[in-house]
This record gives sequence, structure tokens and C-alpha cells, in this order.
Amino acid sequence: MKNTIIFGVAFATLAAAGAWATPKLQILPTPVADRTFQFVKPGKSFLGTPLEVDSLTPHTLFVVGRNDSGELFVQASTMAFMAGQWAQEPGTSVEMVKTNRNLGPVVLDTDITEDQLAGYNLVLLGKDNRLYPQIAPRLSGSGSFVEVVKDALSPGRDLMFVSDKQAAFYLANKRLYFKSGAYKGFFSFVKTRALIEQENFAEALYSLDDPEGVRGCGKPVILAIGHKETLPPAMLKVAAERNKLVFKDLRQWLNLGAKNAAVATWQAAMETCYACHQGQDGVKRYRNFVPNQPEHSHHTKIASRFGLACNTCHKGKTAMVGYQPGR
Repeated sequence: MKNTIIFGVAFATLAAAGAWATPKLQILPTPVADRTFQFVKPGKSFLGTPLEVDSLTPHTLFVVGRNDSGELFVQASTMAFMAGQWAQEPGTSVEMVKTNRNLGPVVLDTDITEDQLAGYNLVLLGKDNRLYPQIAPRLSGSGSFVEVVKDALSPGRDLMFVSDKQAAFYLANKRLYFKSGAYKGFFSFVKTRALIEQENFAEALYSLDDPEGVRGCGKPVILAIGHKETLPPAMLKVAAERNKLVFKDLRQWLNLGAKNAAVATWQAAMETCYACHQGQDGVKRYRNFVPNQPEHSHHTKIASRFGLACNTCHKGKTAMVGYQPGR
């Protein structure tokens, strides 16, 4: 528990600095290209049924060559698993079921269709596939690298090329593992604020210890623990304060059913998030990229379903929207 208290938000440093990418692994064309690539998107699930609903769905297909190594197949399946923990549903339709389409976001190079090329971003693993010769002239990396190419094989669709098993391991077990936990924790943190507003304290308490709830931040935490030496004192101080607020103080007020105190504590915790994400209160800004609006803004749908407005939470020190241009 001590490590969790220390590292709860300290992973922001690692996310910005790319501490998990080894010196031999390049991230191109910019050091944050793997962080701003769009893996999921707002979509719809259960199309063609009375249960059709808005949801976060995969926006990326993980493509492997039919004759490529088993190691790349393992990592492609791990990527799909991690992306599946981030997305809510594959975006399933009655048509997909009737035509026996594979619901997972993994596809062989020989099976990918023109519709899929036009509809999805791609993560292309390795060079032993039929798509690599089409993208090779636009790649600048060498050795082990991850490189994003805009408007790659279809207009408006990006491609992330993953050169080998080392790069694939990084993307699956570091970057996507991080993303799935960070976003699940973020969305659940917003939902917790709504639950407090409705005085549903029991459900809010449950989320604090739910690995698919606020406790989802445990994924970035476990990645961060091995990198304490890279974290500056100011970051560690903010991290410790944030986790005291969320996992001790907020829990106390929720147990007591003290709504006003719980709201104030939740807002104070949000301010500690902003300290590192936006650079406030004497803390350096560590998230040196702008999050993608489509998937990041999913939190507004969560808030609105509970009757909250943007300015319920975005006010004062937290008035800035995380994906606002220029930030």
C-alpha cells in the first residue's frame, strides 16, 4: 500500500518522458507518437438490435503476416487484449454476427479488406507481410522502432509500424497496458464524482477498490514502481497528496455519507491531477502532449448521463479542458 500511496500519479512523468522505451527502441516521428495514436473511438454497439448504444469501440486493427513469427502473433493478441480492456465493446452488429466476422481487432495481412483499410487505423507488426512493401518507403526508423505514418494506406487513416518483437512487447505490455489502466481510472474517477452528487456512497466506495474502477490506476502504478529514481521530488509530493485524498480522505467521507466534504475532497484530488498534467502549483508539466479529443471526451458522456455539466468539475484551477488546443 505504501508504494501505491507514493506512485499513484507519478506515472505521468514516465508517460511524458517515455521511460519504458529502452535506449535501443525508437518512437517516431516524435517521442510521443505512440501516446497520441488513436486506438479507440466513440462508436456504437449492438447495432441492429433494440439494445443499440453508444460506446467506446476499437479504432485500430492489429495486423500480422500469415507467415510471420509466433512471437509477433503472441504480442498481437496481447495488444488486442489490452485495447479490449480500454474499449467497452467491439462495436458488434447483427450483420457481423450473421456473416461470421471475427469480432476481435486482430487480422491477418492476407485477410484484411478494403473496408477495413478505409475504416480503421492499423498497427502493422513486422516486415513479413504483404502490406509492408507499401509502407516501407515512408519509414525512417532503423533497428527496433515504433513509427506512426499519417494517411498511410487510406486517406484519414494512420498506421503504426512495429518493427520487431522488442517493439511489439513494448507496445503491448507497456504502452497499451498503461493506456487501458489510465483511462479506466480516469473515467471511473469522473463517475465517482457523479455518484457522490447522487449520494450513492456505496457504489462510489466500491469503485475505489475496483480494478476496473478508480483502482484501475494500479496499472500505471505497477509500471512506475520500478522507476522511482526517475521521478523528481515535486512529482512524488503531488502523487502522495493525491492518493491520500482519494484512498484515505475521500474513503472516510464516503463511509460517513458526508456529501459536501466528499465533493471538496474529490475536487482537491482533481487539482493534483492538473498540477502534473497542466503544470500548476509549482509543479512542472509532465504530460507533454495533448490527449486525443474523441476518446478523452468520453468522460463528458459519463458526466452528462448523471446530469452533471462541464463546469461542475472544470472550474477554478481545473477550468482548462485537457485536450484544449495549445495545451
